[in-house]
Amino acid sequence: MHCPECERIKALVHPANRLLLAPPTAHTRQKLMEIAKRRRLTLVAVDDPTCLDIRLLRADMDSFLTEANGALSVEETDHCRALLLDGEREPTLSDYLSTRTLRWVIAAVKGQWLVTMLEKDRLFSMLQPICRPDGSVFGYEALLRGREENGDLVSAGSLLSVASETQLMFTLDLAARREAIKAFAKRRPSGAKLFVNFNPSSIYDPAYCLRTTQTYVREMGLNPSDIVFEVTETTEVKDQAHLRGILAFYRQSGFRVALDDIGAGFSGLNMLQELRPDYVKIDMALIRGIEQDHYKQSIVRHLVGIAGDTGARIVAEGIETDAERDWVRTANVDLMQGYLLGRPAAA
Repeated sequence: MHCPECERIKALVHPANRLLLAPPTAHTRQKLMEIAKRRRLTLVAVDDPTCLDIRLLRADMDSFLTEANGALSVEETDHCRALLLDGEREPTLSDYLSTRTLRWVIAAVKGQWLVTMLEKDRLFSMLQPICRPDGSVFGYEALLRGREENGDLVSAGSLLSVASETQLMFTLDLAARREAIKAFAKRRPSGAKLFVNFNPSSIYDPAYCLRTTQTYVREMGLNPSDIVFEVTETTEVKDQAHLRGILAFYRQSGFRVALDDIGAGFSGLNMLQELRPDYVKIDMALIRGIEQDHYKQSIVRHLVGIAGDTGARIVAEGIETDAERDWVRTANVDLMQGYLLGRPAAA
């Protein structure tokens, strides 16, 4: 069983030569008109004087929207309705039901490169080692990256930002999981675990949306017990019942689960007790300079104790200095990760 919502790459915007706008205020309308006139775009008269009908080419659209994004406030772009049309036909009821915010259209046009990146298979995973206190490698965390046509790297943050604004998070999250598994299978480190990030909000029904990933793990010759699915954006999880369903599906399938960024807020500590993960990753902000900060030291010692009570193993993230590593060792942290121990590298 596959999830068509996740696997279908949807075009964000279709070819269009008309941009219809319904600005929230006369002031916003005036600013948009001035931008259109500066760019010598055609403004067509419409029956409703509060609206705008702008004729433009795709190249004009990119520059117009870029300038509009800089000239308008976030509130203005959020409340300005926009509709893209191709040709001279009049909008239908179906068109009007498909209107978006101007902010969405700006993000979609700017983010069309993400669709191209997905279609051209230009996403890949880099692997960063997770080590035991003695320095030996326990596993790897897969970190998503993209590659521009000219070879430049694109960060995961840029990819996720565009995906979240353009309803491509489902597709990107699936692609990220597959690239992580592919990279790990290519290296095939003996006995190592793979930590794969996933965003709970990108999964509607675990048994349906995660079936493709489960199948792909088998196809790549990996064992589910080698894979640790790591919940990202821990502090923003709103529906814990839904998250419990996802983690239950993973565990029933033989996978392990981890919580990320524990210590960044109370919600993370609450989830630690509620979800009983196999691994807990301490937020790197707590590790930075911990050898000199008694407050951070107290928090980490308590986290180690809480995790031990629930049977979870602790991973300290963001270790960059010898002093941080040495203190973490004294706190009986199970595993460590950071640039001091190894930087992300292509498989």
